[in-house]
Amino acid sequence: MTTAEIITLPPERWPEAKYLRLEALREEPTAFASSYEDERAFSDDIWLARLKSAYERDKNMTFYAQLEGALVGMAGAGWSAKIKLRHVAEVYGVYVSPPMRGRGIAALLIRRLLEELQSLAQIEKASLTVNSESIAAVALYEKLGFEIVGAAKRELKVAGQYYHLHYMEHHFES
Repeated sequence: MTTAEIITLPPERWPEAKYLRLEALREEPTAFASSYEDERAFSDDIWLARLKSAYERDKNMTFYAQLEGALVGMAGAGWSAKIKLRHVAEVYGVYVSPPMRGRGIAALLIRRLLEELQSLAQIEKASLTVNSESIAAVALYEKLGFEIVGAAKRELKVAGQYYHLHYMEHHFES
């Protein structure tokens, strides 16, 4: 089995990033706060700006899993410029295409993201929210050092159904 390469995407590859993100929102509507309908309406300029910002690490970063030249997964994180909040990175947009699941790609992405976040002097912890019904995702995050620290009831509403979220944190050792 070929191992996916974990990469950053240069801004000119924004159409591929857009395609993967829209796939994620369409395939897993209960895994993200954003919706396919919301982001499908973004202009090409917005997609380019988003990828450029992540590539330049302008208060955020995104890593992609690439297999034989095709993007098959992604994971991102962002942090605030506010003095009181800039020590926390928020992990978001974690996704692996369905045919590629079960190969350890999500773990590769999250490990790389955590390594890079820890290398930033100001980041002391990574936090995320995850649908409480996403048992495999919760288990993966726990395996990688995240712990559940809270919950939000009826936080997402998709197609008339409510979903609860777990709040999870990973603290970096000083």
